[in-house]
Amino acid sequence: MPKIAASERDAFYETRRTELAEVALSLWAERGFDGTPVSAIAEAAGVSKGTFYLYFDSKQALLEDVLRRYTLLPNIQVLGENLATVPFEEAVRMFVGEAWKHLSDHRDLVLLALRELPSHVEQAQQALEHVFVPGNRLIAAYLEARLGPKRANEISLIVAGRGLIGMIIMFFVSHELLGASRYLPVDEEDITSTIADVFLHGVLGSSEAPK
Repeated sequence: MPKIAASERDAFYETRRTELAEVALSLWAERGFDGTPVSAIAEAAGVSKGTFYLYFDSKQALLEDVLRRYTLLPNIQVLGENLATVPFEEAVRMFVGEAWKHLSDHRDLVLLALRELPSHVEQAQQALEHVFVPGNRLIAAYLEARLGPKRANEISLIVAGRGLIGMIIMFFVSHELLGASRYLPVDEEDITSTIADVFLHGVLGSSEAPK
C-alpha cells in the first residue's frame, strides 16, 4: 500500500475496496465466481495478489461486500430513512422507480446472482443472511411505521415487503434479461407505476370486484 497521510487513509482504503468490488463484479458476471481466481481480480484492478488481501480476507469476503454494495439493500435503507415524511403512496412509487433504475445500473450483479447462487449454497446463504433478510425486515418495519399496528396484525408485512421486492426483481429479470421485452414491450414508466399500483391497491384498484 502506498504511503498516505493518516487523514486520507480511510478514504483511500474505501476507494480501493470499491475498485476491487467493481472489478470483481464485472469478472464474475463474465467468467463466473469459481472461474475467477483472486489473482485475476487483483491483476484487473492493477494491484498484486498480496495487496488484495490487505483489503479482503478472501474471495468470499469480497463477494459479501459486493452484495452489500450493489443489491437493493441501500435503496431499502433510504426508503425508511429519507422517505419517512413523504406521503406513503408517493414514497412507494419513488422506491419502485429507484429500485428499477438500480437494477438497470447493476445488471452484472443480477446476472451474477442468476448464474451463481442456485449452485452455490454457501454464497446463497450468505446473501440470504446479510442482504435479503435485513432488507425484508427493513421494509416490514417501514410498512408498520406507516400503516400502523392494526394493519400489521391483519396481514404479514414480511410477506408484503418480500412481495414488493419480488415483483420488481422478477419482472426486471424476465423483461430486461430474459428478453420478454421483445415479445411484450412495455414502457418502463408503465412497468414501475403498475407494480406500485398493484402493491398499493391490488389489481381491482378502487373499483368493484368483477361479476
